[in-house]
Amino acid sequence: MIYAIVHIKGGVSKTTNAVHLATESAKRGPTLLIDGDPQASAASWAAWRREAGHHPSPTTTVLRGKAIFDEGKVLSKGFLNTIIDAGGRDSAGLRSALLLADLAIVPVGASSFDAATMTDLQEIIEMAKDFNTNLKVKILMSRIDPRTRNTETAEMISFLKEEGLEILEAVVCERVGFRRAIKEGATVEELGKDKSAIAEMRALYEEVL
Repeated sequence: MIYAIVHIKGGVSKTTNAVHLATESAKRGPTLLIDGDPQASAASWAAWRREAGHHPSPTTTVLRGKAIFDEGKVLSKGFLNTIIDAGGRDSAGLRSALLLADLAIVPVGASSFDAATMTDLQEIIEMAKDFNTNLKVKILMSRIDPRTRNTETAEMISFLKEEGLEILEAVVCERVGFRRAIKEGATVEELGKDKSAIAEMRALYEEVL
């Protein structure tokens, strides 16, 4: 299965979610992680992971623009799952990821700015569905302030449902454990310190993998 982690804005923990999903998938079978973001954050994480000696690891490659579709389509055939970390803006790479994916996971924060960007992103997704008719899209509430999770998240979820979007039950909050894990080329499970972060990721794995 091919997953694309996408948004047209940064700051929603796309890479954090992508590398955690890819690592969990690698425990279950051969997994490809495609870094399609010009910032190459997923590739940096993979390099830190190799240096730290963490196992298992997804096979990681860097593709840009249309190559995400053209080369990704061929490369993904040798893997159980492929996870694409697409760039945080409207680009050829993001659109290519949507054309290739079976499931697009859209991490969304709880701010009014996050709500405002959804209209543009929905238009891009609908255009992708004209060509990739099997594409499914699910919203992941991500990088949520745990102190205001119940109020702000509920408001955003209500807005997203009014837009006809499907929302995952899992919610990933802003936590120090995620930042530490990324810097060490690890996952929160491997560090084993942030129990809340671990529980949030496990809920995501159970729902989408």
